[in-house]
Amino acid sequence: MTQFTQAATSRTPYIHLNDVAGTLEITGESYPEDVRRFYATLSEQLAVFFASKPPQLLVTIHLSYFNSGSARALMELLDQLDEAAARNTDISINWYCDPDDDITREFAEDIAMDIQTAKVNILETDDGQDR
Repeated sequence: MTQFTQAATSRTPYIHLNDVAGTLEITGESYPEDVRRFYATLSEQLAVFFASKPPQLLVTIHLSYFNSGSARALMELLDQLDEAAARNTDISINWYCDPDDDITREFAEDIAMDIQTAKVNILETDDGQDR
């Protein structure tokens, strides 16, 4: 079983991987002091999760802010998800963007173009609140 939760801080997002439900949630702001170390933990947990050959994973991303280091880490994370999708895990990524946040939307669109197998849905939040 791969249950992983990272509580949100003022600099890091809430992260919850639920292997039973087949969900991953990343919500909040992301500008950790040590970006590589912060996201490495999630990457390790996902590797354990994918080793069990799960049939599906629904990923929800709603980041109201992330810095350039987090952007690189997110690209690596999405590459890991896309690789798992290529190995027959059905992966859907719902990336929520605030309607007035063109930067986040453009980043999500750029990443979506690089994803080969996973499904990426870029959605607008309807209430401006973190999910």
